Amino acid sequence: MICRFSSALLSLSVAVGAISSCAPTMQGEYSDPKKVEIVDDKWNESDVHSLMHVMITSALGRPWYEQFKKGSGGKLPIVIVQDIENRTDEHIDTKALTEFMETELVNSGKVRFMEKARRDQLMEELEFQNSGAVDGKSKKKTGNMTGADFLLAGSITSQIHTADRLKTTSYQVQMKLINIETSEIQWTEKHEIKKRFKRSGAKW
Repeated sequence: MICRFSSALLSLSVAVGAISSCAPTMQGEYSDPKKVEIVDDKWNESDVHSLMHVMITSALGRPWYEQFKKGSGGKLPIVIVQDIENRTDEHIDTKALTEFMETELVNSGKVRFMEKARRDQLMEELEFQNSGAVDGKSKKKTGNMTGADFLLAGSITSQIHTADRLKTTSYQVQMKLINIETSEIQWTEKHEIKKRFKRSGAKW
């Protein structure tokens, strides 16, 4: 009986050991966010950096910028941002794209930005400060918000082609700067990112 129990216990230990040895493990390390990496066939961070470099360079290097400064006595243009429209079948965080471009343009020191996303919150705070609950010396007055000169808008589209084990994905991003007062497009830029994938085994 003892021998039979010991044998069963040994078998159980071997089984547990086999299961443990097959259990998945994970290893991680830091990676350079600017390094080009392709881990799947979807839109990724490398695409964002490639796109933004082209867009920022183009936006600040076109004639509209100097023309505006010359006509406004040297003041910096004030821009309000509309989220980039996602026209692909993928889930793409276009808000992150918009914020990335906004950050780079603000930090360039050449453009001022209006906070469109938090406008309602700002208005709510102004209303509270002017409700009588806040000391008159510290409250902020209504009617002093700065008007934007331009609206920055854009869209992203994609085309996918597959043949046997090959796949190409092309993303095209277009951005434009629109004069709010005249509705004129003052700047526009298109940038295409094309990626090619090869799959072993099953077809796409």
